[in-house]
Amino acid sequence: MLARMHNAFAVLICLMISTAAPAAGVPGSFQAVYQLRVNSFTIGEARVELAAQANGRYLYSSSTRSTGLTRVFRNDKVSESSLFKLHNQHLRPLEYRFDHTGSKKERHAYLKFDWIKREVANTVEGHTWEMEIPEKALDKLIVQLAVMMDLDAGKQELVYAIADGGKLKEYTFAIVGKEKLHVPAGEYETIKLERLRKDNDRTTYLWCAPSLGYLPVRIKQIEHEDGVTYLSELKQTSLGMQPVGTVPPGK
Repeated sequence: MLARMHNAFAVLICLMISTAAPAAGVPGSFQAVYQLRVNSFTIGEARVELAAQANGRYLYSSSTRSTGLTRVFRNDKVSESSLFKLHNQHLRPLEYRFDHTGSKKERHAYLKFDWIKREVANTVEGHTWEMEIPEKALDKLIVQLAVMMDLDAGKQELVYAIADGGKLKEYTFAIVGKEKLHVPAGEYETIKLERLRKDNDRTTYLWCAPSLGYLPVRIKQIEHEDGVTYLSELKQTSLGMQPVGTVPPGK
């Protein structure tokens, strides 16, 4: 269940701002924390962090763990990371990692992007194969940053090619309105998005706060087959009122 929760809400935690200045268009380094619920039960906590690295690279990471009574029965942990750089004002993934540990069915995946050959090498459970990718392909973690950046740029078309598990997938988001929300981290004016899918298995909504550089403050996924609702809400973040691509004075 925790793995499903992590996959449904790969937009997660913020606690402190790095002193490194970001490249133009890339959100300033940050951390944030989300509370994860299944129906009315709190099952875990998710954390995300964006940090500047050497040579113009960035590391975006996410980790999800069980909390409370859930941890008594399950102590699994799901973590993801994406190493990327900015190329012609677009995010370009270099390496992606996924690790699910602490459960009977552990899973590990590693993607390495070769932009000269325009392909990605997928290694899952020790097996490796290559796949061709288009010019602006992303991994399934940094698509979150791409959405934030595109909303900040005023874009209305939110369509992304995602290299995921040896397949090329298309993620499409539609802007469906504006809402004022109260979440554990506070009250925010938000832009509401819906992820458009070809199937009707689930419905996913994201509420992104302009005052936080369009960081999602709530993510909700409804599974139509069993009626289960997954909810992720922001608990705390290092992001303040600065716009995307800036850092506070003196940093």
